[in-house]
Amino acid sequence: MTGSRTKEIRLTEGIQPGNLAPEIQWQDIDLKGKKFVLLQFWAAYDAQSRMVNVQMYNAISQSKTKDVRLISISLDESKAVFEGIVKADHLDPATQFNDFRGKNSKIFNDYHLDSGFTNWLINQDGIIVAKNVKPKEISSYIELIIS
Repeated sequence: MTGSRTKEIRLTEGIQPGNLAPEIQWQDIDLKGKKFVLLQFWAAYDAQSRMVNVQMYNAISQSKTKDVRLISISLDESKAVFEGIVKADHLDPATQFNDFRGKNSKIFNDYHLDSGFTNWLINQDGIIVAKNVKPKEISSYIELIIS
């Protein structure tokens, strides 16, 4: 008797391309769905991450596709600082979230942000397809996604 055996492929949760992105169960953030998600982390005290956040927001906002949703999470512990930066940087509050627990948050630990703020491009199934996407590269990723 011959038979075929198939192996079930199980994805592991992690922060590298090919891994399932760690779930974020907070503020109705869903990393799975109809769109790709660019998950961006930043804080007011980190000038580089703040600058990249603004550039990424502008790059995605100016793109012709609606297939990428920006979810940008600040780890500032002050609500006033967070809200002031969102306003000063002319960001859409619908794309900006704040985890006031900062470095003590589960998100900070799950995404190993002690190594620095970065971003992840996540597909509809919650799988990381790219890490550390630069604002000038996002349009190329978007073109690949919609083609």
